[in-house]
This record gives sequence, C-alpha cells and structure tokens, in this order.
Amino acid sequence: MRNTLAGWVALAIASTAIPDARAADEPVAVEAAPTADTKEFKPPDGWKPRKRGEFTVYCRKDYNAKGTRFPQEICYDEAGIRAMLTEQQEDRDKLDQMRRICGQDGGCAR
Repeated sequence: MRNTLAGWVALAIASTAIPDARAADEPVAVEAAPTADTKEFKPPDGWKPRKRGEFTVYCRKDYNAKGTRFPQEICYDEAGIRAMLTEQQEDRDKLDQMRRICGQDGGCAR
C-alpha cells in the first residue's frame, strides 16, 4: 500500500514539474484551423436572435411549458443551441439504431 502511495506521489510531482525556461521564452505560433463552426451561425427554424447587452442569444416561445397556457420564452446562446442540436441528433441516431435492431423478427424478444 505504501509503495503504491509513494508511486502516485512521485508521479504527481513529476507531472507538475516546471517546464524548461528556454521553451517559455520562445514564441509559439498557433494557427486556427478553419472549421465548420467559423462560418456564420444560422439558428434552427423558430429561433430568433436577440441582443442581451453585448451578447447574442437565440430565443423561441414554448407554449407547453409546465402546464401553463402562457408562452414561456426560452433563450440559449450559440454554444447552447449547438449542444442542443448535437443531443437531438444523438437521440435520433440511437432511436434509428434501436429500430434497425428491433425491426427484425425476434430481435428484441427477451
């Protein structure tokens, strides 16, 4: 047990070692690779851009929020919209995969 603990402590100390001072003085050129995220963001249908101070958020009205008849405005920033779209696509992919597996005879029989 002590040998294992000593090994972990040595590993932690070695991983937090101070880098060479010469490497810190040299400038590092970082070039941004063009990705699909750099082009103009177009929100999905129904989402409208709104300015909140210096930030742009995308909002839509949800009429079925927690049993009320009054619409509730839901707003997300660009990263939130992208995350929501990614989650929706993953859910669709999982559902399609389950349909393919369970669509066969006896595929989902337990």
